[in-house]
Amino acid sequence: MNSSSEHQGTPPARGARPQPHTILTQLPAIVWTVDQELRFTSSVGAGLSALGLRENQLQGMLLREYFQVGESQPPLVHHRRALQGESVEFEFEWQGRWYQVRLEPLRNAKNQIEGVLGLAVDITDLQRLQEQAERATRLESIGRLAGGIAHDFNNILTAIEGFAELALLQLPEEQPAREPIQRIRQAVESASQLISQLLAFARRRIIAPQPMSINEHLRYLEPFLQRLLGEDIELQLILDDATGTVRADPAQIEQVLMNLASNARHAMPDGGKLLIETQNVVLDEAYTERHWGVQPGEYVLISLTDTGHGIREEDLAHIFEPFYTTRPEAGTGLGLATVHGIISQARGHIWVYSEVGKGTTFKIYLPRIDEPAQPLRTPAAPAEVRAGSATILFVEDNAEVRSAVGEMLRALGYTVLEADRPSEALRLAAAHKPDLLLTDVVLPEMRGAELARALALLHPDIQVLFTSGFTENTIIEQHELQPGVAFLPKPFTLAQLSAKIRQLLNRD
Repeated sequence: MNSSSEHQGTPPARGARPQPHTILTQLPAIVWTVDQELRFTSSVGAGLSALGLRENQLQGMLLREYFQVGESQPPLVHHRRALQGESVEFEFEWQGRWYQVRLEPLRNAKNQIEGVLGLAVDITDLQRLQEQAERATRLESIGRLAGGIAHDFNNILTAIEGFAELALLQLPEEQPAREPIQRIRQAVESASQLISQLLAFARRRIIAPQPMSINEHLRYLEPFLQRLLGEDIELQLILDDATGTVRADPAQIEQVLMNLASNARHAMPDGGKLLIETQNVVLDEAYTERHWGVQPGEYVLISLTDTGHGIREEDLAHIFEPFYTTRPEAGTGLGLATVHGIISQARGHIWVYSEVGKGTTFKIYLPRIDEPAQPLRTPAAPAEVRAGSATILFVEDNAEVRSAVGEMLRALGYTVLEADRPSEALRLAAAHKPDLLLTDVVLPEMRGAELARALALLHPDIQVLFTSGFTENTIIEQHELQPGVAFLPKPFTLAQLSAKIRQLLNRD
């Protein structure tokens, strides 16, 4: 017999074919069988290790003994349905993990049901991603609503502030009515700060991002943070000197750090410690796959860890929602919503871990950039009210704001051309030569930036000052308002309006 006939029918030597049992043990799931008494007869699969189990460790144990539940509870009820011949699918949480479960009747060679075959696939990470996506969608919806409310409310505040200042200009210093009017202005300022927080959450606030060093900013803020925390809370900074540069608005990063420090102080009423650390990190795809909306790449990490009372698990899912607070007697519920909005607008990511009685850690990830950091700017001096003599074309579709700001401009000595829409503004500009255009960003017929470009064709030397209760994300992302444009957020004071106009007209 020749060699070819000796080996006829022998498969090529390419490695042994895996046996069914080998496949089952490596399956990233759990497969089990139970008999008619619902007693385990087998259990295999790589998913067992997540539950601290070995292969067939459950063999001989009753289903109800393992799950420690009564006969009317889901695991037993579903298995009994399968014993009756049904195919059953359900989701089930066990030992902190979520499983997609499918049960099938287990039949013998005579097609008689002698037990149940079960398959459970671990969907914990998928479930968490779905929850994160739903939370992000919910926050985005709330943000759009908050941004719209803030815009309308800022228009109202602008009118109140304007008329209050005009009244003060007409009242003698000794007039008793000045006191309540000043209180109205103080109330406007408080309301404006509240709205500013809403706009930060909604990511609809004008920002001035720049390449900045987080370490430099933290060292500058250290005495302010310590004062905020008080003497009974230790502040410790561990800053990695190699920490890179980020692109963000320093004023907003300051607000984030102050808000988180304030939260830490409230979490440690009897004293404690706040540790702030910085370092460079890389978020890989393994991380981003578990965190919705996060892009892989190089980041600067700012972590803040307190030794406070912690946050309950049921509160963690809602802490970044506006007006949600665990301290209704002491807070508005906007602090963490503001933090979330600021970090999102900087294209960053914020993550929180907390254990009740042990403390809380907030981790902020900001994209790292390859640019030198700019020095921190010193705060500007308070604005002064000074008169002017130029002609200003003022475009505003809100009648109350148009009336109040128009009177403010006239009180400053300017000649004012008022228009409620761009078409009227273009008509006025054709008949007159304005020195400056003061316009809302969002107008009927066209955007404020489009109007500015159209007017520049008529009057190339015209200066432009934009104002708005908010700036929509699309305006920022599409660069309708280019970096460095002159902008005055609503509400504004007479002094702020005066200073901004003088700056543009070079009449200081």
